[in-house]
Amino acid sequence: MTTQSTPVPGEERVPLAQRIRAEQVRLVYLHSPTSTGASLVAAFCLVWIVHDEVPVPLWAGWLGAMLVHQLIRVLHYRLYLAAKPRYDETDIWARRYLGAIMVAGLLWGGAGVLFYVPDMPAVQTYVAMLLFCIVAVSTGSLAIYAPAFNTLAMMTTTPFVVRAFVGGSAHELALGIPIAIGTLAALSFGRRVNQLVHESIRRRFENLELIAELKRQKQLADTARLQAEAANRSKTQFFAAASHDLRQPLHAMGLFAAALAEKIRDPEVLNVVNSINASVDALENLFNELLDISKIDAGVIRAETTDFPVNRVLDRLRLEFEPEAFEKGVRLRIRNCDAIVHSDPILVERILRNLISNAIRYTEQGGILVGCRVRQDRLRIEVWDTGVGISRDQRERVFEEFYQVGNPERSSRKGLGLGLSIVRRLATLLGTQVELDSRVGRGSVFRFELPRGRALKVHKAADKREGAQTGDLHGRLIVVIDDESTILEGMRILLAGWGAEVIASTSGSDILERIYQAGRLPDLIIADYRLAEAETGTQLIARLRAELDPEIPAILVTGSTTPERVEEAKAYGCHLLVKPVLPSKLRTLIHFKLQNAAV
Repeated sequence: MTTQSTPVPGEERVPLAQRIRAEQVRLVYLHSPTSTGASLVAAFCLVWIVHDEVPVPLWAGWLGAMLVHQLIRVLHYRLYLAAKPRYDETDIWARRYLGAIMVAGLLWGGAGVLFYVPDMPAVQTYVAMLLFCIVAVSTGSLAIYAPAFNTLAMMTTTPFVVRAFVGGSAHELALGIPIAIGTLAALSFGRRVNQLVHESIRRRFENLELIAELKRQKQLADTARLQAEAANRSKTQFFAAASHDLRQPLHAMGLFAAALAEKIRDPEVLNVVNSINASVDALENLFNELLDISKIDAGVIRAETTDFPVNRVLDRLRLEFEPEAFEKGVRLRIRNCDAIVHSDPILVERILRNLISNAIRYTEQGGILVGCRVRQDRLRIEVWDTGVGISRDQRERVFEEFYQVGNPERSSRKGLGLGLSIVRRLATLLGTQVELDSRVGRGSVFRFELPRGRALKVHKAADKREGAQTGDLHGRLIVVIDDESTILEGMRILLAGWGAEVIASTSGSDILERIYQAGRLPDLIIADYRLAEAETGTQLIARLRAELDPEIPAILVTGSTTPERVEEAKAYGCHLLVKPVLPSKLRTLIHFKLQNAAV
């Protein structure tokens, strides 16, 4: 049976010495049942040895006193268990235990005198051996608490030793001297046991304190991690949620500007409209940097690796950035590379696009060089520039969000400072890392490595053109549903300008009736995800397909970048367009959907 001292509040503030003493007292109390049983056995053995040699009242009285004492010890032990004493009560229970030990020592020491039979050496020998055994056995149970053991050892054997020396016979001295020496040896051994137990208890408490401290530190670390994760989720949720509301006016502005450009013939007014379109495009680029961060953190973007030629990516980037570099007056050289790599071509292109865009933005004279180097089973891709350069103390900070070199005025022409942060995140998705070397005033080089892939088989294919951008939509019936009336009107004007017949509605409640009035099935459904009356765009598309034709192609327009939205669009067989939607992208996707539906 075990018990444990009940700590007072603020246990960690209780001095270590006091806690060790309390533990020593607790342990000797826990040995009480064992020592009581052993004492009773020893008492009956002693009485059996001397009952024929000493008067009956003497041994009977002594045995009765021993039984009463042991009964009191049992009651004392049970009281201790029930009390569950606090640390500040240790001294009280220690004194009570020491008092019980003194009584036990008095009884055993008295036995050495009362049952001393001078003319019977055999009885003297048995008594001496039994008393020494009491001391020796007590070493294991009482040496834990030194005052108790020392008291019992001295009180048990000292009276017998003194009586033996007083007798003075050779036999008595032969018993007294070994018992005295044995007692001193037991006391020395008990002291050593006490030291070992004391050290063991001290280390255990120190280990418990260390474990408690580690738990506290782990709790603090877990709390900090959870707070950081919550902050990161809040930021991502903010971008994902706010993007819908922020995209709406931008989306509508782009639709109206594109529709206006289709109708204007006055060159001066057309220039104004084109400037509006350019501003919308610039705003979209800035906005997309924010959304890229949101998509990556939300887990929307995942690496889908395959073997592909690097030249395929470099050719597209060359066509995209050469005009921009020429306009700024810097040279852009993108060297051909015949290597095949195993990675995600889309993410690789986005990394290089951000690096090249940054290089052009921060290079005022000189040029930019993009090249590749084969290194055993990996390909190193490098982007060099002769721009402003980055000091050593800023090389890590440039990968932080919103940090920019040489843009204290926060000019929007230099972006938001998210490009390199996106690059690092995308590189992590690809299992690589971007390295940076730079010299202030001389330029910088960014590099990353990709695993080599296997050579691709070349297939000759018929020359296919994706949906013709110049084709019109005459004869096409397109259903548009959006709960924002301004966006709906902009979409209607834009699609009508492309020649389509449009059925537009802010909800799905009356759309079926209007389709039936048109007298034919729609060729395409374009639906916003968030609609009125708690209906989603995917639910409306599914309902219209069930009523009309399950093969009607559909486009889902949304401002959300969460993985759930992407998976939901795939499940319903819809292509997803994220706001703000450029009219050129919308037109390309419409032609793509209509051509695929005709196959």
